[in-house]
Amino acid sequence: MRWSLCAALPLFLVVLSGCVTERDLQVQRDLLELTRRLDSVERNLKGIQEETSGGVKVRFDSLNRSQAELQAGLDGLRVDMQGMQGRFDDLGRADAALRQDLTLLKGELGLQVADLGQRVAKIEKTQAAAQAAQAATPPGESADELYERALQAIRDRQEFAAGRELMGTFLHRYPADPRAVNAAYWIGETLYAEKAFDKAVLQFEEVVQKYGDDPKVAAALYKQALAFDSLKDRTSAKLVMKKVVERFPLAEEAKKAREKLKEWGR
Repeated sequence: MRWSLCAALPLFLVVLSGCVTERDLQVQRDLLELTRRLDSVERNLKGIQEETSGGVKVRFDSLNRSQAELQAGLDGLRVDMQGMQGRFDDLGRADAALRQDLTLLKGELGLQVADLGQRVAKIEKTQAAAQAAQAATPPGESADELYERALQAIRDRQEFAAGRELMGTFLHRYPADPRAVNAAYWIGETLYAEKAFDKAVLQFEEVVQKYGDDPKVAAALYKQALAFDSLKDRTSAKLVMKKVVERFPLAEEAKKAREKLKEWGR
């Protein structure tokens, strides 16, 4: 519009001056036409700029939305991957724990099998010793011969199972023999020697209960106290040692019992 006014002003001045020629008029008309075209071009250019700017903004907004959606999708995938990693870690820990439990179970089972094997071997050995003792003990063998043979098996050859069976046979055949208390005591000694301390405690208790104030009871009590101590029962061991001192104060075992009580701090 400003171009139109600028172009029309000279024409108006020329007309007023009265010096206008045909050529000048033609030039002025051409100038007006160019001005009109220039205005049209400016308007079109402005429209194009506005349209282009709006389209770019729309595309830019669309790209932003697409980027935001893509980022949200990536974040979701990242969360899912973290969840899957957590599950994999849990499975790994569970697998490790299961393997450890299986290893412990295998070790425990191995120990149980080994212990069972030892028990079976011990039973077989005991049965074999009993059969040997029974076969080697003639029905007419005297008490002296049987007792001496059992004592030699225990003291001289340390054949504890065989000697124990022979002492048992002696007690069965000759229960009224004065050496019966000794035979019962030696059975406890064989159990103690084999570290069967719980069985030894019971056997020595049988000697104490059955034979009362017999001097051999002092030895049974003393050895019973040692068996209790081997079983980590120091309290019971002290009580039994005190019984030795109280019931048999002059016995050799009483002297040993006092020394043990002093060692244990009474």
